This record gives sequence, C-alpha cells and structure tokens, in this order.
Amino acid sequence: MARETFKMTGFRELERALAEDLPRATARNVLRRTATKSMERIRTKMEQLAPKDEGDLAGSMKTQNVTAKRARGSVRFDRSSGVQVMTGPAPEGQLNRSNAGWQEEGTVEMSPNPYARPAADSEGEAVIKEVRDTLADEVNKAKARIARKAAKGR
Repeated sequence: MARETFKMTGFRELERALAEDLPRATARNVLRRTATKSMERIRTKMEQLAPKDEGDLAGSMKTQNVTAKRARGSVRFDRSSGVQVMTGPAPEGQLNRSNAGWQEEGTVEMSPNPYARPAADSEGEAVIKEVRDTLADEVNKAKARIARKAAKGR
C-alpha cells in the first residue's frame, strides 16, 4: 500500500493565534467548528460510496464530536487541548453499527464493500487545505467578536 505524504504550511501561525489570542473555550469552539465543516467533504463522499443493499447505511453518515475518555486508572477525564471529531456510519441500533464495519472490511462469507477508506484517500488532501483555510477564517471571526464585545463593554 502506497504511503501518501502532504506538505502542510501555515499551521504554526494558526496554532499561535489559537493559543495566545483567543480564550481557551473560544479556541476549542473554533477548532470544533473547523473540524466539523472540513469533514463534511469526507462525509458526503462516504455517503456516495456506501453500499445500497439494504438498510440505510448511506443515509446514516454523520460527523460527531468524540466524547472525553477517562485516563487509564483514574477517575478524571483526559485533558486534551485539541478537539476530535469522527465521521462515519451511525445507524440506529448496536447490531446495525457493527454490521457497518463488516461492510467496509468484509467477512469470510461476504466480500468487502469499502466506502470509508476510498473516501478518506480521495478527499484527504482537500480536507487538510480546507482545515487551514477554514481555521484562519474562524480565528479571524472570533477575534472580531471579541473586539466587538470589548468595545461594547467600554
């Protein structure tokens, strides 16, 4: 399997802006909005490539936030400064969710019908570019909102 590499530029400045210019909660919200908007491209492609045999696997594709995970051996949640989202099938019911994975990989009795990996491979580079552009826009919007609120408070 060929390994793809991407050259990413412009993220250092964005990271600095998130860390220094925005409050922590605002920065996390900016990251969450950016990730959700950028993953829409992959969600749409997965929906197009999903098998249409039975059920509504294609219609169940969605992007959602990853919930906080507990640190191993601790009652506290892992403190992450980043944001995680996942995109994929989310059909109703536990059985349907597990069957969605078998569609991608296949079984002994069923050949694979991949939809997630081809979508990620075809849209990956475009998503990274979109993250950079959307993140820059969202940071600028957040800075403008903060400035407007500060001006009102005077």
